[in-house]
Amino acid sequence: MLYAAVGAVDVLAAGARKERVRWVAKPLLMPLLALYAIAACRERGRRVSRRLLVALALAWAGDVALRFRGTAALAAGAALFCAAYSVYTAEFARRGAGRVRWLAPVGYGTLTGVVLARLWPGLRATGLAVPLSGYAMLLAGMAAAATTQGARVGAGAALLLLSDALLGADLAGARAGGPAWVMATYLLGQGLVVNGWLDPPRPE
Repeated sequence: MLYAAVGAVDVLAAGARKERVRWVAKPLLMPLLALYAIAACRERGRRVSRRLLVALALAWAGDVALRFRGTAALAAGAALFCAAYSVYTAEFARRGAGRVRWLAPVGYGTLTGVVLARLWPGLRATGLAVPLSGYAMLLAGMAAAATTQGARVGAGAALLLLSDALLGADLAGARAGGPAWVMATYLLGQGLVVNGWLDPPRPE
């Protein structure tokens, strides 16, 4: 409930361009989600995954980095989220549970490629078009791998991909909903991934 409440404040502040409010709210989000994961695991009588906490810590650092402006902050934020989502991808692969159907990587890869092609002229102006494209493809791979982990994790990863696509559109100068939609999809995506992580699917 705290995560949802603070997340709603941050989304509303993003839409209203209330940056001072966001400096308070946004850094609280991933720690609150981590506390939820710890409490939920204790209720189930087990320890929380260290990999999950590492991924959330990296995402928190990425959130903070993106509070600053400039190419350096953007590059740092992208690198931190790349590391966080790499932890997710590695964990999905380690836990298995299901096979990645060919449609998932092909579909996510094709969709990501189409979006990148559309946004390429604008992204090139940032000077980070190539590394951001690599990051986008890594995120598409994570979303494909997440399809083996149940509906909640799969939906959450898809929302994380959508969130970064919206952010990329904003960076490229295309109007795609603005920061409120970026944060809404990101926060819902992270919440679903974490919630689904705590209840791993049974192997097929």
